[in-house]
Amino acid sequence: MIHRDKLAEYLRHLFRYEDYEDYCHNGLQVEGADRIRKIAFAVSYNRLSLEAAAGWGADALIVHHGIFGKNFFTLQGREKAKVKTLLDTGMSLFGIHLPLDAHCELGNNAQLAACISAEITGTVEVGFMLKNKAKLSLDGIMQRYHEKLGTGEGPAVPPSGIAPGTKFGIDYLAFGPEVPKTLACVSGGGASYYEKALAMGADTYITGDIREQIPAIAYESKTNYLNIGHYWSETLGVKALKTHLEQHFNIETKYFNINNPV
Repeated sequence: MIHRDKLAEYLRHLFRYEDYEDYCHNGLQVEGADRIRKIAFAVSYNRLSLEAAAGWGADALIVHHGIFGKNFFTLQGREKAKVKTLLDTGMSLFGIHLPLDAHCELGNNAQLAACISAEITGTVEVGFMLKNKAKLSLDGIMQRYHEKLGTGEGPAVPPSGIAPGTKFGIDYLAFGPEVPKTLACVSGGGASYYEKALAMGADTYITGDIREQIPAIAYESKTNYLNIGHYWSETLGVKALKTHLEQHFNIETKYFNINNPV
């Protein structure tokens, strides 16, 4: 068991919220009961994760995508219903956004690097520049992510022209080296940082979304691009934090996978 405020302070110190200009308040977002015996984890705060956590009897729910926005003057509709459930059950809600992407050990990007045995050589936004230390092929990298994350099982679709192919539920553009040397990894909605990573020397970019201009950029720059999905690219951070808190505080924890292929 841990006191809610002690957990809030521990997380604040661990993730250094003050170092990030974020879209939300990081940390304790909705205050529940003082004493926490069971902590639920999920990627996103929504009705599904909330009901799963409440059904398990959680005293706190920790997510990557919590309540976004910093100034609230109204609480209506769907948001009112969710907050009412939190208050009725006495469950605290913690949201940790950019700090959970960027953490050098527990973060989404550090965990994505570890999946493919890549060496972190620098930073790019809340992600990292990587060296392909294991000398994995592009196909091997996708297979590793499929094995570690549990991405899709659907049939492979080969690329056509500059249109992406799909393998293991991962969108891919393969205009760069078959065995990448320098990679960049920015989890979640990181497509907008592709060109910044290219300017830093990346030949392969790994992220969680794809936009209209990306195939042309990949073709023109002769680089590879992997979209492993916003959700799947951000499952590892909350799982790593779950293990960390379970071991550090000897507290009961459970991760809820609300499968979302987007």
